[in-house]
Amino acid sequence: MYAQRILSRDLPTARPDDPVVRVLELMDEYKVRQLPLVDGEEFVGLVYEDDLLEAEETTPMALLVGQPVFAAPHLHLYDVVSAMVKGEVDVMPVVKEGKYLGAVNRAAILAFLTDHAGWGHPGGTVVVEVPEVDVSLSELARIVESNGARVLAYNLVAKPENQLVEVTFKLNTQDVEPLLDALQRFGYTIQTFFHSPELEEEMRERFEAFMRYLNA
Repeated sequence: MYAQRILSRDLPTARPDDPVVRVLELMDEYKVRQLPLVDGEEFVGLVYEDDLLEAEETTPMALLVGQPVFAAPHLHLYDVVSAMVKGEVDVMPVVKEGKYLGAVNRAAILAFLTDHAGWGHPGGTVVVEVPEVDVSLSELARIVESNGARVLAYNLVAKPENQLVEVTFKLNTQDVEPLLDALQRFGYTIQTFFHSPELEEEMRERFEAFMRYLNA
């Protein structure tokens, strides 16, 4: 998935003849700390709220300098997110040969993950820990599918301090109990699971019964 597929034209841009106060109002309205400065179709630069707050309210944007912060249309989503985090920006302009195409913001990324990457679909979410040397997504998918479920999306987070990898996968079903049993049989450590109301309630009842036994 590339920047051009998730960019939005809904975010307003700053224009050279806009006064600083107008751009600050737009930032406040859209809850962002940066906006692209665009002259016609030409991308001038990314302007930051902190810089505008130091300028006179009536100063036209043409007198201010935008930062050369932007992404190419074919930059992968992962790299766009990485650039936004490293640059501490809410908005990443997408530019091709100097022409402003639109911008990727956090709302666009969340919408993509929800609607297109599978994370927003109904179903359970399971998190397991796996030794780094034993990570096999194909094996996990096989275990899931052999228990009547399907992986809609997954995410891996390395834990260098203990040489483990945390694997989170979203399923197409909330009936995760057979899968949890199977994962445990194959030696996987289940860290947690979500969106499986019936199983969560059953396990909560078991836990409360166990606590009552201990306190008897």
